[in-house]
Amino acid sequence: MLVSKILLVVSVTVGFAVGISTGVSANTAEKYQKVSAQLVAQANAVFSTQEYEGAKLLYERALVAAPANISALIGLGRTHEAEGDVGKGLKYYRQALEIEPNDKYALEVQTLAFLKRDMTDKADSNRDKLARLCAKGCAALDVVDTAIAAYKVSKAAEAPSTAALAENNGS
Repeated sequence: MLVSKILLVVSVTVGFAVGISTGVSANTAEKYQKVSAQLVAQANAVFSTQEYEGAKLLYERALVAAPANISALIGLGRTHEAEGDVGKGLKYYRQALEIEPNDKYALEVQTLAFLKRDMTDKADSNRDKLARLCAKGCAALDVVDTAIAAYKVSKAAEAPSTAALAENNGS
């Protein structure tokens, strides 16, 4: 009888402690997500002043607080791109899309980076995915459509015409 009373007390105490700990854990996670969002907002402001190193540090801190913060990953990608490292930017966009495959903004910035690397097949694939996600249209799809059209025009202008090639070969 005494053993069963002790077990009951231990069971209730452990259950209560686990319940409290779960509540604290949820509050702690929420707190870090809020801190992470605030750091991203600060980083975006710093990024807009073209202080890329400062923005990068804030985005990285945001990721420490909340490793799955898509906005921080995208911000790091944009920062690396702004510094000329498109490949590293693509790495961060890929990470963001691994967390949220249908994030329209991540698809948009990744598509623009693909175009910078002449990866038109991947850019077209992202465009198709955005078209499915934005059946009634959306800003990300508009940006991507405009960028792809401009890319094609610039590539067509770069390609020498058949007449110009024939003229150069005949000279």
